[in-house]
Amino acid sequence: MSSRLGIFGGMFDPVHKGHVAAARFAVESLDLDLLKMVPCHKPNHREQRQLSAQHRLKMLDLALHSENKLAVDDCEIRRGGVSYAVDTVAEMRAGGNWDQIVFVLGFDALNGLPQWHEWRTLLQACHLFVLGRQSQSIDADVALEIGLEQRRVARPEQLFGADAGRIFLAEDFDVELSSTQVREVLTKGGEAVPLLNAQVHKYISHYALYGCSTGVH
Repeated sequence: MSSRLGIFGGMFDPVHKGHVAAARFAVESLDLDLLKMVPCHKPNHREQRQLSAQHRLKMLDLALHSENKLAVDDCEIRRGGVSYAVDTVAEMRAGGNWDQIVFVLGFDALNGLPQWHEWRTLLQACHLFVLGRQSQSIDADVALEIGLEQRRVARPEQLFGADAGRIFLAEDFDVELSSTQVREVLTKGGEAVPLLNAQVHKYISHYALYGCSTGVH
C-alpha cells in the first residue's frame, strides 16, 4: 500500500478537542499513516494569533502526547512570514517519502479556496479532505471555479485513485466547536474542561492564558 500523509493546518489558538477529533476522523477515514498538525505562523486572510508560537506548540504537544498517528510539525513557524498551504505541502513532499498527501480543511476554508495563494498549484500537489457541518454548504460560484464536480469523489478511498487534485466532502463530521468559542469561555471564566485536553487546560490555567484566572500551579 502507498504511504499516506495528512496535513491539518490552523492557528490552534488553543488546540481543543474538536481539532483532535477532526484529526482522528481524517486518519481513520483515509487510513493515513500519519497526520501532521501544523500551527500557522502568520495567516494570510484569517484573524491574527493571540498566543505566541511557543505556547501554541506546547499545547499541541500536550494534546497529542498519547496519539499514535498524530504529530506536531512546526515547519510554518520555522519558515516565518505568511504561512501558505502550498509551501507547506511542497516542503512535506520534498522532505519525505509520501506517495499521497491529503490536506484537511473545513467547509468554510474550502469556500475561500479561490483566494488562497497558488491554490491551483496546491491542487496539483495534494488531495483535499473537507470536514463539513450540517449548517454549512459549498458556495455555488466557488464550486464552479475550483471544478468541484469534476474533482469530487463519493468515498474517501477514491481520493487515492489519482496522484492529486481530488476532493472528498466529509459531510458526516459535525463537531460544532471553534477556538473562538473556547477563548470566549476561558475569558469569561466559564467551564472549559469539557472542551480541552486535561493537560492543555492545566497549561492554560497555569499561565493564565486568554484571561483565564483559575490558577492551577
